[in-house]
Amino acid sequence: MNQNKNLIYLLVFLAGIILVWMINSEQVVTDPSNLVTENKEEPLIIVDGKIAPKLTNFVAHMEFIDEKTCLQCHAKEREMNFGSGPVLVKQMPHEYRDNCISCHILPK
Repeated sequence: MNQNKNLIYLLVFLAGIILVWMINSEQVVTDPSNLVTENKEEPLIIVDGKIAPKLTNFVAHMEFIDEKTCLQCHAKEREMNFGSGPVLVKQMPHEYRDNCISCHILPK
């Protein structure tokens, strides 16, 4: 009886270790020291283990107005025409944050 009890404790302990390992192995961890940037002057902004992308060199991105302006295009995925032909505007892939430029770098 005592051997079965010890075996059960061992199996529960091993299952716990495997469960913790499985949960931690799915998380994305980025080591900023291994990343190479085009311009060393710009900071690397990592949110939830991912680098926030720089905004493209697009007319609407060149001058940041406010967060609500960003949502006018990025609230949902859709096709828009800005004069040079149709462009697929992607939906913002994360929850709304109060300050877009706290993570995203504006083009120069």
